[in-house]
Amino acid sequence: MVDARPIKLILILFVLFSFVFMHSAFADGGIIIYDLDMFAWELQDIDQQLCEINYENGFENMLLSIDVSTLHGEKAAWIFPVPAEPSETTIDVIKGFPRFWGYDVEKQVDKKISDVFSIMRLSQIYTLPFELVASRIGTTKGDMEEGITIHEHIEKTGLTTELITAEDESAFYNYLVNKHLNLPPSLESILDEYIGQEYSFVVSWISDVEKFKQESTTIGGYGSTINTLGVFIKFPTDKIYFPLKPTSVYGNVKIPILIYVIGHVTPELYSEIQTGTQVNYFVQPYYGVPNKLSSFFNGKAGIKNLKYTKIKIDTPSKYLTKDLWIKNSPPDNIILVDFINRFVEIWGIAFFALSSCLASMFAGMVAFKGGDQPSKKKLALFGLWNFLTLIGFIIASIFFKTKRLKPKLEQELRSLGLSVWDERKILFILLFTVFFLIITFVFQVILQSIF
Repeated sequence: MVDARPIKLILILFVLFSFVFMHSAFADGGIIIYDLDMFAWELQDIDQQLCEINYENGFENMLLSIDVSTLHGEKAAWIFPVPAEPSETTIDVIKGFPRFWGYDVEKQVDKKISDVFSIMRLSQIYTLPFELVASRIGTTKGDMEEGITIHEHIEKTGLTTELITAEDESAFYNYLVNKHLNLPPSLESILDEYIGQEYSFVVSWISDVEKFKQESTTIGGYGSTINTLGVFIKFPTDKIYFPLKPTSVYGNVKIPILIYVIGHVTPELYSEIQTGTQVNYFVQPYYGVPNKLSSFFNGKAGIKNLKYTKIKIDTPSKYLTKDLWIKNSPPDNIILVDFINRFVEIWGIAFFALSSCLASMFAGMVAFKGGDQPSKKKLALFGLWNFLTLIGFIIASIFFKTKRLKPKLEQELRSLGLSVWDERKILFILLFTVFFLIITFVFQVILQSIF
Protein backbone atom coordinates (compact mmCIF):
# COMPACT_ATOMS: atom_id res chain seq x y z
CA MET A 1 0.00 0.00 0.00
CA VAL A 2 1.18 3.49 -0.75
CA ASP A 3 -0.22 5.24 2.37
CA ALA A 4 -1.94 4.40 5.66
CA ARG A 5 -5.48 5.22 4.53
CA PRO A 6 -7.45 2.44 2.83
CA ILE A 7 -6.53 2.56 -0.79
CA LYS A 8 -9.35 3.31 -3.22
CA LEU A 9 -9.16 1.45 -6.45
CA ILE A 10 -10.55 2.19 -9.85
CA LEU A 11 -11.44 -1.02 -11.59
CA ILE A 12 -10.79 -0.58 -15.27
CA LEU A 13 -13.29 -2.72 -17.15
CA PHE A 14 -13.26 -2.88 -20.91
CA VAL A 15 -16.44 -4.51 -22.23
CA LEU A 16 -15.54 -5.00 -25.85
CA PHE A 17 -18.61 -5.97 -27.86
CA SER A 18 -18.78 -7.58 -31.29
CA PHE A 19 -15.25 -8.97 -31.16
CA VAL A 20 -13.90 -11.96 -32.86
CA PHE A 21 -12.46 -14.69 -30.66
CA MET A 22 -8.87 -14.16 -29.43
CA HIS A 23 -6.23 -16.81 -29.08
CA SER A 24 -2.53 -16.62 -28.03
CA ALA A 25 -1.42 -14.85 -24.87
CA PHE A 26 0.22 -11.60 -23.90
CA ALA A 27 -1.53 -9.57 -21.17
CA ASP A 28 -1.68 -8.01 -17.72
CA GLY A 29 -5.40 -8.58 -17.01
CA GLY A 30 -8.16 -11.02 -17.83
CA ILE A 31 -10.00 -10.96 -21.14
CA ILE A 32 -13.51 -12.41 -21.17
CA ILE A 33 -14.92 -13.55 -24.53
CA TYR A 34 -18.53 -14.42 -25.41
CA ASP A 35 -18.59 -17.66 -27.36
CA LEU A 36 -21.89 -18.16 -29.24
CA ASP A 37 -21.50 -21.93 -29.04
CA MET A 38 -21.18 -21.89 -25.26
CA PHE A 39 -23.78 -19.11 -24.58
CA ALA A 40 -21.71 -17.96 -21.62
CA TRP A 41 -18.81 -15.64 -20.89
CA GLU A 42 -15.56 -17.51 -20.60
CA LEU A 43 -12.03 -16.45 -19.82
CA GLN A 44 -9.79 -16.36 -22.88
CA ASP A 45 -6.20 -15.48 -23.61
CA ILE A 46 -5.18 -12.06 -24.86
CA ASP A 47 -3.56 -11.68 -28.26
CA GLN A 48 -1.22 -8.86 -27.34
CA GLN A 49 -1.20 -6.15 -24.68
CA LEU A 50 1.31 -3.45 -23.88
CA CYS A 51 1.42 -0.89 -21.09
CA GLU A 52 3.20 2.45 -21.12
CA ILE A 53 3.53 4.51 -17.92
CA ASN A 54 4.63 8.12 -17.55
CA TYR A 55 4.89 9.31 -13.94
CA GLU A 56 5.31 13.03 -13.27
CA ASN A 57 4.54 15.30 -10.30
CA GLY A 58 2.57 12.65 -8.43
CA PHE A 59 0.36 11.68 -11.37
CA GLU A 60 0.58 8.45 -13.32
CA ASN A 61 -0.32 8.44 -16.99
CA MET A 62 -1.11 4.89 -18.05
CA LEU A 63 -1.63 3.89 -21.66
CA LEU A 64 -2.80 0.35 -22.40
CA SER A 65 -2.95 -1.11 -25.86
CA ILE A 66 -4.26 -4.47 -27.05
CA ASP A 67 -3.53 -6.08 -30.39
CA VAL A 68 -6.93 -7.24 -31.72
CA SER A 69 -5.76 -8.42 -35.13
CA THR A 70 -6.71 -12.05 -34.42
CA LEU A 71 -9.86 -11.54 -32.37
CA HIS A 72 -12.72 -14.04 -32.90
CA GLY A 73 -16.01 -14.13 -31.00
CA GLU A 74 -18.69 -11.61 -30.15
CA LYS A 75 -17.97 -9.90 -26.82
CA ALA A 76 -15.03 -9.43 -24.50
CA ALA A 77 -14.08 -7.80 -21.21
CA TRP A 78 -10.71 -6.80 -19.85
CA ILE A 79 -10.47 -6.15 -16.10
CA PHE A 80 -7.78 -4.59 -13.97
CA PRO A 81 -7.61 -2.24 -10.91
CA VAL A 82 -5.92 1.17 -10.59
CA PRO A 83 -5.32 2.97 -7.23
CA ALA A 84 -7.23 6.30 -7.45
CA GLU A 85 -10.64 7.89 -6.90
CA PRO A 86 -12.95 8.65 -9.87
CA SER A 87 -13.03 12.41 -9.15
CA GLU A 88 -9.26 12.49 -9.57
CA THR A 89 -9.09 10.25 -12.63
CA THR A 90 -9.07 11.16 -16.31
CA ILE A 91 -9.80 8.67 -19.08
CA ASP A 92 -9.58 8.84 -22.85
CA VAL A 93 -9.24 6.63 -25.90
CA ILE A 94 -6.04 7.14 -27.84
CA LYS A 95 -5.07 5.70 -31.18
CA GLY A 96 -1.50 4.51 -31.33
CA PHE A 97 1.21 3.51 -28.92
CA PRO A 98 4.73 4.90 -28.35
CA ARG A 99 7.44 2.96 -30.16
CA PHE A 100 10.93 3.45 -28.80
CA TRP A 101 14.29 2.69 -30.35
CA GLY A 102 16.71 3.38 -27.53
CA TYR A 103 19.85 1.51 -26.57
CA ASP A 104 20.21 -0.75 -23.54
CA VAL A 105 22.40 1.24 -21.12
CA GLU A 106 23.96 -1.88 -19.58
CA LYS A 107 24.95 -3.27 -22.97
CA GLN A 108 26.04 0.18 -24.12
CA VAL A 109 28.35 0.65 -21.15
CA ASP A 110 30.23 -2.53 -22.06
CA LYS A 111 30.80 -1.17 -25.55
CA LYS A 112 31.77 2.27 -24.23
CA ILE A 113 34.37 0.76 -21.89
CA SER A 114 35.82 -1.35 -24.70
CA ASP A 115 35.92 1.62 -27.09
CA VAL A 116 37.54 3.98 -24.58
CA PHE A 117 40.36 1.61 -23.65
CA SER A 118 40.92 0.74 -27.31
CA ILE A 119 41.40 4.46 -28.01
CA MET A 120 43.80 4.67 -25.08
CA ARG A 121 45.95 1.92 -26.54
CA LEU A 122 46.11 3.76 -29.85
CA SER A 123 48.37 6.26 -28.06
CA GLN A 124 51.11 3.68 -28.44
CA ILE A 125 50.98 4.14 -32.24
CA TYR A 126 52.19 0.61 -33.13
CA THR A 127 48.92 -0.81 -31.72
CA LEU A 128 46.85 0.88 -34.47
CA PRO A 129 46.68 -2.13 -36.84
CA PHE A 130 45.75 -4.50 -34.01
CA GLU A 131 42.97 -2.26 -32.67
CA LEU A 132 41.53 -1.79 -36.17
CA VAL A 133 41.36 -5.55 -36.66
CA ALA A 134 39.77 -6.04 -33.24
CA SER A 135 37.19 -3.32 -33.91
CA ARG A 136 35.94 -5.17 -36.98
CA ILE A 137 35.39 -8.44 -35.10
CA GLY A 138 31.50 -6.23 -32.89
CA THR A 139 -15.94 14.66 -20.66
CA THR A 140 -18.33 14.45 -17.30
CA LYS A 141 -22.06 13.55 -17.72
CA GLY A 142 -23.52 12.56 -14.30
CA ASP A 143 -26.08 10.16 -15.80
CA MET A 144 -27.80 7.86 -13.31
CA GLU A 145 -28.69 4.21 -13.36
CA GLU A 146 -29.98 2.45 -10.24
CA GLY A 147 -27.05 2.45 -7.81
CA ILE A 148 -24.70 3.69 -10.57
CA THR A 149 -23.25 7.16 -11.27
CA ILE A 150 -21.68 7.86 -14.65
CA HIS A 151 -18.94 10.44 -14.11
CA GLU A 152 -17.57 10.58 -17.62
CA HIS A 153 -18.59 9.33 -21.06
CA ILE A 154 -16.35 9.25 -24.14
CA GLU A 155 -17.01 8.04 -27.68
CA LYS A 156 -13.99 7.86 -29.93
CA THR A 157 -12.62 5.61 -32.68
CA GLY A 158 -15.72 3.40 -32.46
CA LEU A 159 -15.10 2.77 -28.77
CA THR A 160 -17.39 3.98 -25.95
CA THR A 161 -15.85 4.42 -22.49
CA GLU A 162 -17.58 5.33 -19.19
CA LEU A 163 -16.16 6.17 -15.77
CA ILE A 164 -18.68 4.97 -13.16
CA THR A 165 -19.13 4.38 -9.45
CA ALA A 166 -21.39 1.75 -7.87
CA GLU A 167 -23.15 2.08 -4.50
CA ASP A 168 -22.59 -1.57 -3.69
CA GLU A 169 -21.62 -4.94 -5.12
CA SER A 170 -25.16 -5.68 -6.30
CA ALA A 171 -25.36 -2.41 -8.25
CA PHE A 172 -22.03 -3.12 -9.91
CA TYR A 173 -23.00 -6.61 -11.09
CA ASN A 174 -26.45 -5.39 -12.18
CA TYR A 175 -24.68 -2.82 -14.33
CA LEU A 176 -22.59 -5.54 -15.92
CA VAL A 177 -25.67 -7.69 -16.50
CA ASN A 178 -27.33 -4.73 -18.28
CA LYS A 179 -24.32 -4.73 -20.54
CA HIS A 180 -24.98 -8.44 -21.16
CA LEU A 181 -21.85 -9.46 -19.30
CA ASN A 182 -21.78 -12.36 -16.83
CA LEU A 183 -18.40 -12.86 -15.21
CA PRO A 184 -17.01 -16.39 -14.84
CA PRO A 185 -16.64 -17.55 -11.20
CA SER A 186 -12.83 -17.59 -11.40
CA LEU A 187 -12.73 -13.90 -12.25
CA GLU A 188 -15.47 -12.96 -9.78
CA SER A 189 -13.36 -14.37 -6.97
CA ILE A 190 -10.52 -12.05 -7.98
CA LEU A 191 -12.80 -9.00 -8.17
CA ASP A 192 -14.28 -9.82 -4.76
CA GLU A 193 -10.89 -8.91 -3.28
CA TYR A 194 -11.41 -5.32 -4.44
CA ILE A 195 -15.19 -4.94 -3.94
CA GLY A 196 -16.35 -3.48 -0.62
CA GLN A 197 -13.77 -0.70 -0.38
CA GLU A 198 -15.51 2.01 -2.47
CA TYR A 199 -14.97 1.19 -6.09
CA SER A 200 -15.04 3.03 -9.37
CA PHE A 201 -15.03 1.43 -12.77
CA VAL A 202 -14.13 2.30 -16.30
CA VAL A 203 -16.33 0.37 -18.71
CA SER A 204 -15.48 0.35 -22.42
CA TRP A 205 -17.26 -1.30 -25.30
CA ILE A 206 -17.16 -1.17 -29.06
CA SER A 207 -20.16 0.82 -30.29
CA ASP A 208 -19.11 0.79 -33.95
CA VAL A 209 -17.20 -2.33 -34.92
CA GLU A 210 -16.19 -1.27 -38.43
CA LYS A 211 -15.09 2.18 -37.31
CA PHE A 212 -13.13 0.70 -34.44
CA LYS A 213 -11.28 -1.73 -36.68
CA GLN A 214 -10.56 1.00 -39.22
CA GLU A 215 -9.42 3.58 -36.67
CA SER A 216 -7.35 1.14 -34.64
CA THR A 217 -5.41 -0.19 -37.63
CA THR A 218 -1.84 0.95 -37.95
CA ILE A 219 1.07 -0.13 -40.10
CA GLY A 220 3.83 -1.96 -38.30
CA GLY A 221 7.54 -1.47 -38.73
CA TYR A 222 7.76 -4.05 -41.51
CA GLY A 223 4.48 -3.15 -43.24
CA SER A 224 2.38 -5.50 -41.08
CA THR A 225 -1.12 -4.45 -40.07
CA ILE A 226 -1.76 -4.17 -36.33
CA ASN A 227 -5.20 -3.55 -34.74
CA THR A 228 -4.73 -1.79 -31.41
CA LEU A 229 -6.95 -0.59 -28.58
CA GLY A 230 -5.41 2.26 -26.61
CA VAL A 231 -6.98 3.51 -23.38
CA PHE A 232 -5.43 6.43 -21.49
CA ILE A 233 -5.89 6.77 -17.72
CA LYS A 234 -4.43 9.54 -15.54
CA PHE A 235 -4.61 9.32 -11.75
CA PRO A 236 -2.71 10.52 -8.66
CA THR A 237 -0.52 8.07 -6.78
CA ASP A 238 2.45 8.26 -4.44
CA LYS A 239 4.16 5.38 -6.20
CA ILE A 240 3.97 3.95 -9.72
CA TYR A 241 1.43 1.14 -9.90
CA PHE A 242 0.55 -1.72 -12.22
CA PRO A 243 -2.11 -4.39 -11.53
CA LEU A 244 -1.03 -8.01 -11.69
CA LYS A 245 -3.61 -9.93 -9.60
CA PRO A 246 -6.34 -10.11 -12.29
CA THR A 247 -3.99 -12.09 -14.50
CA SER A 248 -3.72 -14.82 -11.85
CA VAL A 249 -7.05 -16.24 -13.10
CA TYR A 250 -5.11 -17.92 -15.90
CA GLY A 251 -3.58 -20.38 -13.42
CA ASN A 252 -0.58 -22.26 -14.80
CA VAL A 253 -0.65 -20.43 -18.12
CA LYS A 254 2.26 -18.08 -18.72
CA ILE A 255 1.06 -14.69 -19.96
CA PRO A 256 4.03 -12.39 -20.56
CA ILE A 257 3.46 -8.86 -19.25
CA LEU A 258 5.36 -6.06 -20.97
CA ILE A 259 5.50 -2.68 -19.21
CA TYR A 260 7.39 0.40 -20.39
CA VAL A 261 7.94 3.16 -17.81
CA ILE A 262 9.29 6.57 -18.79
CA GLY A 263 12.44 7.15 -16.78
CA HIS A 264 14.72 4.72 -15.01
CA VAL A 265 12.73 3.14 -12.18
CA THR A 266 12.97 0.23 -9.74
CA PRO A 267 10.15 -2.35 -9.66
CA GLU A 268 9.52 -3.88 -6.23
CA LEU A 269 9.52 -7.55 -7.20
CA TYR A 270 8.17 -10.05 -4.72
CA SER A 271 9.74 -13.50 -4.50
CA GLU A 272 7.17 -15.35 -6.65
CA ILE A 273 7.93 -13.25 -9.74
CA GLN A 274 11.52 -12.20 -9.18
CA THR A 275 13.17 -14.99 -11.14
CA GLY A 276 10.71 -14.67 -14.02
CA THR A 277 11.10 -10.92 -14.43
CA GLN A 278 13.56 -9.15 -16.67
CA VAL A 279 14.26 -5.44 -16.23
CA ASN A 280 16.21 -3.45 -18.80
CA TYR A 281 17.08 0.21 -18.92
CA PHE A 282 17.24 2.23 -22.14
CA VAL A 283 18.11 5.69 -23.42
CA GLN A 284 16.93 7.16 -26.72
CA PRO A 285 18.84 10.25 -27.96
CA TYR A 286 15.63 11.95 -29.11
CA TYR A 287 11.92 11.10 -29.21
CA GLY A 288 9.50 13.22 -31.23
CA VAL A 289 6.10 13.02 -29.56
CA PRO A 290 3.22 12.35 -32.01
CA ASN A 291 0.30 14.79 -31.62
CA LYS A 292 -2.09 11.97 -30.70
CA LEU A 293 0.14 11.04 -27.75
CA SER A 294 0.63 14.59 -26.47
CA SER A 295 -1.60 14.08 -23.41
CA PHE A 296 0.36 11.00 -22.39
CA PHE A 297 3.60 12.98 -22.49
CA ASN A 298 2.01 15.96 -20.67
CA GLY A 299 2.12 18.28 -23.67
CA LYS A 300 5.79 17.77 -24.59
CA ALA A 301 6.62 18.01 -28.30
CA GLY A 302 9.95 16.22 -28.07
CA ILE A 303 12.26 14.68 -25.48
CA LYS A 304 16.05 14.63 -25.63
CA ASN A 305 17.88 11.70 -24.06
CA LEU A 306 14.64 9.90 -23.24
CA LYS A 307 15.19 7.35 -20.49
CA TYR A 308 12.79 4.45 -20.13
CA THR A 309 12.56 1.12 -18.32
CA LYS A 310 11.30 -2.11 -19.82
CA ILE A 311 9.79 -4.63 -17.39
CA LYS A 312 8.92 -8.06 -18.74
CA ILE A 313 7.24 -10.55 -16.42
CA ASP A 314 7.13 -14.11 -17.74
CA THR A 315 5.95 -16.44 -15.00
CA PRO A 316 2.92 -18.71 -14.46
CA SER A 317 -0.14 -16.55 -13.81
CA LYS A 318 -0.92 -18.27 -10.51
CA TYR A 319 2.11 -16.54 -8.99
CA LEU A 320 0.76 -13.06 -9.75
CA THR A 321 -0.75 -12.80 -6.26
CA LYS A 322 0.12 -9.14 -5.65
CA ASP A 323 0.00 -5.97 -7.69
CA LEU A 324 3.25 -4.36 -8.80
CA TRP A 325 4.58 -1.19 -7.18
CA ILE A 326 7.47 0.69 -8.72
CA LYS A 327 9.88 3.20 -7.16
CA ASN A 328 10.36 6.34 -9.22
CA SER A 329 14.15 6.13 -8.93
CA PRO A 330 16.83 3.98 -10.59
CA PRO A 331 18.91 1.29 -8.86
CA ASP A 332 22.38 2.39 -7.74
CA ASN A 333 24.14 0.38 -10.43
CA ILE A 334 22.07 2.05 -13.19
CA ILE A 335 23.00 5.49 -11.82
CA LEU A 336 26.65 4.56 -12.20
CA VAL A 337 26.11 2.96 -15.61
CA ASP A 338 24.30 6.09 -16.80
CA PHE A 339 27.20 8.23 -15.60
CA ILE A 340 29.68 6.12 -17.53
CA ASN A 341 27.60 6.33 -20.71
CA ARG A 342 27.02 10.08 -20.46
CA PHE A 343 30.43 11.25 -19.25
CA VAL A 344 32.72 8.93 -21.13
CA GLU A 345 35.25 11.72 -21.85
CA ILE A 346 35.67 12.55 -18.15
CA TRP A 347 36.31 9.05 -16.82
CA GLY A 348 38.17 8.10 -20.01
CA ILE A 349 40.71 10.88 -19.48
CA ALA A 350 40.99 10.01 -15.79
CA PHE A 351 41.74 6.35 -16.51
CA PHE A 352 44.16 7.29 -19.28
CA ALA A 353 46.09 9.54 -16.90
CA LEU A 354 46.05 6.92 -14.14
CA SER A 355 47.20 4.15 -16.48
CA SER A 356 49.99 6.32 -17.87
CA CYS A 357 51.20 7.35 -14.43
CA LEU A 358 51.16 3.79 -13.07
CA ALA A 359 52.94 2.43 -16.15
CA SER A 360 55.63 5.10 -15.93
CA MET A 361 56.15 4.54 -12.22
CA PHE A 362 56.40 0.75 -12.51
CA ALA A 363 58.69 1.00 -15.55
CA GLY A 364 60.96 3.47 -13.75
CA MET A 365 61.15 1.36 -10.62
CA VAL A 366 62.42 -1.56 -12.71
CA ALA A 367 64.62 0.29 -15.21
CA PHE A 368 66.26 2.75 -12.82
CA LYS A 369 67.27 0.51 -9.98
CA GLY A 370 69.90 1.92 -7.77
CA GLY A 371 70.64 4.87 -5.59
CA ASP A 372 70.05 7.45 -8.30
CA GLN A 373 66.48 6.29 -9.07
CA PRO A 374 64.06 9.21 -9.56
CA SER A 375 61.31 9.47 -6.97
CA LYS A 376 58.11 7.51 -7.53
CA LYS A 377 56.12 10.76 -7.69
CA LYS A 378 58.44 12.10 -10.39
CA LEU A 379 58.22 8.88 -12.36
CA ALA A 380 54.42 8.80 -12.10
CA LEU A 381 53.98 12.42 -13.21
CA PHE A 382 56.35 11.82 -16.10
CA GLY A 383 53.80 9.35 -17.48
CA LEU A 384 51.51 12.27 -18.36
CA TRP A 385 53.71 12.85 -21.40
CA ASN A 386 51.82 9.90 -22.85
CA PHE A 387 49.00 12.38 -23.64
CA LEU A 388 51.29 13.27 -26.59
CA THR A 389 51.29 9.57 -27.60
CA LEU A 390 54.26 7.25 -27.27
CA ILE A 391 56.25 9.49 -29.60
CA GLY A 392 55.85 12.43 -27.23
CA PHE A 393 56.78 10.20 -24.32
CA ILE A 394 59.98 9.06 -26.09
CA ILE A 395 61.02 12.64 -26.90
CA ALA A 396 60.40 13.72 -23.30
CA SER A 397 62.44 10.74 -22.09
CA ILE A 398 65.49 12.03 -23.93
CA PHE A 399 65.48 15.12 -21.73
CA PHE A 400 64.48 13.27 -18.59
CA LYS A 401 67.23 13.52 -15.99
CA THR A 402 67.77 10.13 -14.47
CA LYS A 403 71.43 10.29 -13.34
CA ARG A 404 72.75 12.45 -10.57
CA LEU A 405 76.19 13.76 -11.35
CA LYS A 406 78.48 15.61 -9.01
CA PRO A 407 78.13 19.36 -9.65
CA LYS A 408 81.80 19.71 -10.59
CA LEU A 409 81.69 16.87 -13.12
CA GLU A 410 78.43 18.13 -14.61
CA GLN A 411 80.02 21.60 -15.08
CA GLU A 412 83.09 20.16 -16.79
CA LEU A 413 80.97 18.14 -19.24
CA ARG A 414 78.88 21.18 -20.10
CA SER A 415 82.03 23.20 -20.81
CA LEU A 416 83.06 20.53 -23.28
CA GLY A 417 79.60 20.50 -24.90
CA LEU A 418 79.00 16.96 -23.75
CA SER A 419 75.98 15.32 -22.14
CA VAL A 420 75.47 11.95 -20.52
CA TRP A 421 73.02 9.45 -22.08
CA ASP A 422 71.47 7.00 -19.70
CA GLU A 423 71.10 3.70 -21.56
CA ARG A 424 68.48 2.61 -19.05
CA LYS A 425 66.01 4.97 -20.74
CA ILE A 426 65.58 2.48 -23.59
CA LEU A 427 64.46 -0.18 -21.14
CA PHE A 428 62.28 2.44 -19.40
CA ILE A 429 60.45 3.25 -22.65
CA LEU A 430 59.95 -0.41 -23.56
CA LEU A 431 58.68 -1.31 -20.09
CA PHE A 432 56.41 1.74 -20.06
CA THR A 433 54.52 0.74 -23.21
CA VAL A 434 54.22 -2.89 -22.05
CA PHE A 435 52.99 -1.90 -18.59
CA PHE A 436 50.57 0.63 -20.15
CA LEU A 437 48.97 -2.03 -22.35
CA ILE A 438 48.73 -4.48 -19.44
CA ILE A 439 47.24 -1.90 -17.06
CA THR A 440 44.62 -0.70 -19.58
CA PHE A 441 43.58 -4.30 -20.29
CA VAL A 442 43.29 -5.00 -16.55
CA PHE A 443 41.17 -1.87 -15.97
CA GLN A 444 38.98 -2.79 -18.96
CA VAL A 445 38.36 -6.32 -17.71
CA ILE A 446 37.60 -5.13 -14.16
CA LEU A 447 35.12 -2.47 -15.33
CA GLN A 448 33.40 -4.83 -17.77
CA SER A 449 33.07 -7.50 -15.08
CA ILE A 450 31.49 -4.95 -12.70
CA PHE A 451 29.01 -3.61 -15.25
